[in-house]
Amino acid sequence: MMRLTGFLSVFLWALCNSCQALEQFAPTDAELKSLPHYCTVKLMGTNSPEYATWEQNLGPDFIHTHHFCFGLNFINRYYRSRNAPDKRFNLQSAETNLGYMVQHAQPNYSLMPEVYLNRGLVFSLMQRNAEAVRDMLKALELNPRQVKAYIVLADYYAGSKQTNKALEVITKGLQYNPGTKGLQRRYRELGGKLPYPESLQIPAVETQPQPPSPAPKAIDSLTVDTEPATPENDKRSPIAAPDHVPAESGTQPKIGSPKNPYCRFCPD
Repeated sequence: MMRLTGFLSVFLWALCNSCQALEQFAPTDAELKSLPHYCTVKLMGTNSPEYATWEQNLGPDFIHTHHFCFGLNFINRYYRSRNAPDKRFNLQSAETNLGYMVQHAQPNYSLMPEVYLNRGLVFSLMQRNAEAVRDMLKALELNPRQVKAYIVLADYYAGSKQTNKALEVITKGLQYNPGTKGLQRRYRELGGKLPYPESLQIPAVETQPQPPSPAPKAIDSLTVDTEPATPENDKRSPIAAPDHVPAESGTQPKIGSPKNPYCRFCPD
């Protein structure tokens, strides 16, 4: 009887820890405030009054979008982490969720430029530079107005002593995003000659859908200012840390199952 009691105690302890681990995959209420509003709608389930509106606005691939939200949240958690195992876990979790989007969402899904940009950010933080460059280039192929992708690529090339290539990237960035201070500063530092490159007359690319009802201001990816600074403990990375990441709070909802901790909302 004592052995049975001991076994049950160990089993219940392991089960409790497993539940806690699964809960950590979902954003807390506080974390959701730093994610796009449609992330909150998606995680509320299909019965949410706004779900149908967002599904109509974004299309059938909205069903996969919680993976994009999870990926963004794990990147935010990476920047809050204070030890190497947590940083590694958050980056791997972000890569898994963003990779799911690449594998399952249609290439023309309106959020795919942001998916590739953020997965490129993750690869860069992992020091997987070739994959980071590939994803940043794909992000720009889908939406050539992404300032952040130009900054990441140019800083990487400049750090690799490929000054001419870095200047080429910044020049193209200014053609699509004239007047951007971060691009202008790098253009001068890389030896670009004034006046700045003339802008290209192209139609705007819609990649960030507007919420169908008033919602708190949210970001679709980590913010990069015009003077990005290398994050602490990642001095080799050209990626800038966000200016502000809210602290964790609230109760984390349970998701998934031990066999599938990522996907509570995917189709059967």
